[in-house]
Amino acid sequence: MNKQEFYKLIPKSELLAFLDGRKLPVFCYFKKVIEKKYRDLSDCLPEHFKIHYAFKANPNNDILRTMNALGMGADVASGGELAAALIAGFSSDSIEFTGPGKTLDELSQAIDAGVSCINAESVSEIHTIAKLCRAKKKAGNVGIRVNPKTRPAASAMKMGGDTQFGIPEDQLEEAIAVIKSHPEMLRFRGLHLHLGSQYQESDKILSNYRFILEKSVEIANKYGIVIEKINFGGGWGIDMFGKKPPLDLAALREGLSRLFADEELTAPLRNTTFIIEPGRFLVAECGLYAVHVLYRKKGYAREFLVVDGGMHQHYAAAGGIGQVIRRNYEIDTLSGEEKSGAEIRYTITGSLCIPDDVLATDIELAADIEEGDVLLFFNSGAYGFSASPLHFLSHALPAEIVV
Repeated sequence: MNKQEFYKLIPKSELLAFLDGRKLPVFCYFKKVIEKKYRDLSDCLPEHFKIHYAFKANPNNDILRTMNALGMGADVASGGELAAALIAGFSSDSIEFTGPGKTLDELSQAIDAGVSCINAESVSEIHTIAKLCRAKKKAGNVGIRVNPKTRPAASAMKMGGDTQFGIPEDQLEEAIAVIKSHPEMLRFRGLHLHLGSQYQESDKILSNYRFILEKSVEIANKYGIVIEKINFGGGWGIDMFGKKPPLDLAALREGLSRLFADEELTAPLRNTTFIIEPGRFLVAECGLYAVHVLYRKKGYAREFLVVDGGMHQHYAAAGGIGQVIRRNYEIDTLSGEEKSGAEIRYTITGSLCIPDDVLATDIELAADIEEGDVLLFFNSGAYGFSASPLHFLSHALPAEIVV
């Protein structure tokens, strides 16, 4: 969502009034945007789909409560996230626990809570779950996260192939045999396949979904298992940098409708629940990171804006969290006085005493920016506050506000 689209939902004058006199830096999250994104997503999905929110994108408690109030389930990947889900009011039967390195304590916590599915990512993990269940005399709900050997060309997976994620296909027979050998302790729920993240082309998402359906039916037939649920992961992309057109939701809605109406493909899955677990898609666009310009200064060849935040608070804006080529977040100036309209190029740096603390390079902004003005970093609702090295150099923490 670019800044013009954001301002249609949250006018700039409203932001100016809201931030006037407020201590910065601050992350602001707007529920109105989250609700719109949830409606956009829901309108695309066929029947029998449930939406789970991926906590890793932003685990702020008020956001979690908003997701729960909208009727979403929870995708958690740690004991802390599981505890946060329960505190925020998510029912245990709406929570799935995924992650390649679950500890004994975390698995024990998930079994005790009775989560709807622990998505196992190794054969050893399944043995561990069975052992814990037997010791507790309590059955656990288990799924298998599959790491497929072959994938559609559209996948370009970063979370598949020869990685730590999921159980390789050539180990599925052993994994399923272990589950079947503990029928009183392990309740098999289904499969989880996540083929990648940040897809901004509808045809790639549709290709992945067809592949997942075909692979799931193939596995069910080969090993004689009933698949109660298929988790398609997340991966619906947004443009974090305000330069590309948005994901074509109309094409996705039409394509998914056709795909899931294909009886030849979906007949074996009539009683299967489908799950999608987006994170960034739901919350990135709801967030602004607001900072003050502390100093405007000229270098030998560049104009610098030094702000009171930095990479320790917004690591993604500084090029972290998976960026191979660093790109600028979209930024705007918020000031009580209208700027001239003329623009020059700036490098925006934070307050840390390290050269990596750069939040934007060669970005065009108003030529008459002054010390004390506020800069807004858009699309900052995901992988911002909780994904940053907040305690580096012991600066004060930024506030988080849900509006």
